[in-house]
Amino acid sequence: MNPLCEHLSSLGKKLKFDVRTEVQASDSAFVDLVWFDSRLPIPTGKKSFNMRYSPVLPVVGFEIELHTGLNAKHIKGSVSNLSNLGAQLGVIVIGDGNLAALKKQPAHEKKSDEDIRQMLCDRVYRWVYAEAQPKGRIIVMFEDEVTTWGKRIGVESTSGQAIPASTAAQPVDVHPLQL
Repeated sequence: MNPLCEHLSSLGKKLKFDVRTEVQASDSAFVDLVWFDSRLPIPTGKKSFNMRYSPVLPVVGFEIELHTGLNAKHIKGSVSNLSNLGAQLGVIVIGDGNLAALKKQPAHEKKSDEDIRQMLCDRVYRWVYAEAQPKGRIIVMFEDEVTTWGKRIGVESTSGQAIPASTAAQPVDVHPLQL
């Protein structure tokens, strides 16, 4: 499990959710990480299970795009997976690798980190809402926002590393979730 997924798992457990990775939301849709309502227990003894056959309630689903958040096809696939999950909230997490890759492109190498972040955020939201048209509520968070969210709830990043002030982006106004 990657460190970002581990951090989200710890955060979900701290908030008293049942947490599972690679949840089969349908025959062809797998969601990276899901927080379930613990009042409807998850089948025991199985690392993975098909939700179709289980009386469980997914509350929050996470699709983690460590390096694939620059690709519309990957984002739209994540939207489809989260829609199939049927959770109250879907979260597409954009990993730091996406920002670094975008910064290396000649068209963007002279732009500020904040401009690149805002551009990527706008692009992803456009792919989510104008093109993929999800069935439910989906937000986009960046990796450092997940870390900040965890710290506010009392969960440190599994890497134990703080984000340097020079690379930590400021919250983007278009986020529906205020951290």
